[in-house]
Amino acid sequence: MDNRLKNMDYIFHPRSVAFLGATETIPKWGAIVFNNLISGGFDGELYPVNPGRDQVFGHKAYASVRDIPGDVDLAVFTIPADQVMAAIDDCVARGVKAGVIISAGFREKGGEFADMEARLVARARAGNMVLVGPNCNGVSCPRAKLFPWFNPIFAPAGSVGVVSQSGVIADHFTGLVANAGFGVSKTVSSGNEADLKSEDYYEYFSEDPTVDVIVSYVEGISDGRRFIEKTRAAASKKPIIVFKGGRTEYGVSAASSHTGAMAVNSDVFESICKQAGVIRARDVVEAGTMAVSFINRPLPRGRRVGIITGAGGVGVIASDVCFDEGLEVVRLSDETLAKINGLMPDWWVPGNPVDFVAGFNYQSIKPVIEIIMRSGEVDSIILLMGGPRRMKPTGAQAKDKKTENILAAMKGFGKALESMNESIYELMYELDVPIYAPGAWDDMNGDEKKKEKHVSRYPSVESICRAISVMADYFERNK
Repeated sequence: MDNRLKNMDYIFHPRSVAFLGATETIPKWGAIVFNNLISGGFDGELYPVNPGRDQVFGHKAYASVRDIPGDVDLAVFTIPADQVMAAIDDCVARGVKAGVIISAGFREKGGEFADMEARLVARARAGNMVLVGPNCNGVSCPRAKLFPWFNPIFAPAGSVGVVSQSGVIADHFTGLVANAGFGVSKTVSSGNEADLKSEDYYEYFSEDPTVDVIVSYVEGISDGRRFIEKTRAAASKKPIIVFKGGRTEYGVSAASSHTGAMAVNSDVFESICKQAGVIRARDVVEAGTMAVSFINRPLPRGRRVGIITGAGGVGVIASDVCFDEGLEVVRLSDETLAKINGLMPDWWVPGNPVDFVAGFNYQSIKPVIEIIMRSGEVDSIILLMGGPRRMKPTGAQAKDKKTENILAAMKGFGKALESMNESIYELMYELDVPIYAPGAWDDMNGDEKKKEKHVSRYPSVESICRAISVMADYFERNK
């Protein structure tokens, strides 16, 4: 990593922040973003810069960056575009190493505004200053309690790095990761990428020990060769999932007016992704789902899948989707099926999927999983004993003692599955055979012990099979 990229440390771990355009006037961005920076708990020095105010939200204000008495690591800009150039000069004069230009009104407007963007980048680079943006929503680093961005989202610290040329998609990724029970290491809304490009953030995150996986939204790239070279190097160290906007002529036009992105044909971009070794997602939710798949779970070392289901229909669907994704629903050996046989209902039909056929002998589920995992015949397991929550329980009432026992048995089944989660996942780590299951983790909110042990669940069978396929690809490519 070159010296210029090392200055990216100041974007995410500044000791002090100068905020140009800070105000108390809502709904101005200078008020909203500066308030989020304060509310997020940043404990470094904050220097609001506004020549028209003595203080902003209780912090002494300064007329210029040049007037700030202490050193400044990071500058955040919410001032009008035509004022940014002079402010960059002030920052360079004070030795500021990094800037986040939230201000819009540059290349996305074309013509003279694109020229203005190019000039301010040249000025910053001459002064050894790196820039995020312009025309972005800001950045976040939860471990540093740093949230100089627009939306009041204070995600927990975790291991996902987010890079997005769209601010709202950065928010979506961050929310998807948090809703899955995990956190983010750093989020960047990269905007026009006048200076730092997506591939620069990938390179930086690939060297960051707090980032395990990178998820990114891209509308366009300015230098395909550079993107491939840097992204390939980063993807060899950590998985990178990319979702591209601007697949159609309408999307390309929208991207140009959004961030001034250079159009890239979808087929060309697919080729670039393959050369760079990145995983291409088909939509925003899939990108977020695949990102958290790489957390707290070993990689499948092949494409052989074992399916364990409580009912036949979902096993049939899973088998079909496995085929679509290039996975193999293997035939289990006679020896393995014989070991399983004594644990199954009398009416089960030996095979893969291993179908409990609506049997309620839930004490057998863990032993069956362990037999299949230890057989060496599968590289991953899809556990379909439940499903995604589509509606809340209706609260049926027992009419007599017998129906009361039935309802209790149904509740006991769910509790038994939940109670065996931790021991099943310990087997997964021990044997390096990943397990995938549908469902939600809403019931784990606030339980930090459970969050430490859990792995992500999935909204559908299709999303499970897609995750297994891309993770197997990643293992094969980087083994």
